[in-house]
Amino acid sequence: MTTQMLHGDLCPRCGRPLTLQPTTVVRSNVPYPITRADYLPYCDPCASDLPNAQEWNDLMNARYGS
Repeated sequence: MTTQMLHGDLCPRCGRPLTLQPTTVVRSNVPYPITRADYLPYCDPCASDLPNAQEWNDLMNARYGS
């Protein structure tokens, strides 16, 4: 797992530095393997805090326009 920090990018909820986390791996149905991994900014303490996870998700969606 890649956890390289995003320089200067802080979590909108707690202010900790965000890390990159792989989210999707896509493999096509061709004779040779094609793999694509998408990496999104992630804050483990906020995303793991179940009572506040939806608030964190809404803040991240508003921030990155997803």
